[in-house]
This record gives sequence, C-alpha cells and structure tokens, in this order.
Amino acid sequence: MAVYATSLEAYYSTAEKRASQRDTVLYTIRANTGLSSSDIAAITRIPRTSVTGRIKELEDEGSIMKAGTKKDPVTNITVTIYKAVRA
Repeated sequence: MAVYATSLEAYYSTAEKRASQRDTVLYTIRANTGLSSSDIAAITRIPRTSVTGRIKELEDEGSIMKAGTKKDPVTNITVTIYKAVRA
C-alpha cells in the first residue's frame, strides 16, 4: 500500500493542531482535579476522541498519570481520572 503525498500532507497539517490540543489538555489537567476524559472534552470543547489520544500521548511521556476513578454523573459508569506529575 502506497502513501500518497496528499496523505502525508494531511497528516503533517494536523500535527500543529494535535500539539495545541495536547497543551490544552495538559493545562486543563494541571488546573483542575479529578477530571475524566469526558470532563476535559466538555471544558476544552475538544472532541472526546481527540482528548483520549492526547491523554495517551501525555501518559506515554510521563506528564500525567491515572489518579483513580469516579462515577460519571451522566452515565453512572466508572471512569478514570488523571493528574499531572510534572509542573
């Protein structure tokens, strides 16, 4: 399967947006306690699927970690909450 120039251009054009979302998610976690990915999405207005990706990146680099769980008030499902580990 070949990767076409337009596919590469599309990927790299979104890199800046992903970096901005990453910074926003990290700032939101640092500024608030006990947030789930849904909470972060609601606060930042970033789609939850994008928030989940940025959380994974931040966890992988060690900037955030899982801090526990809580019941989501809307779904009543147990969700993971996050905290920042670096200032």
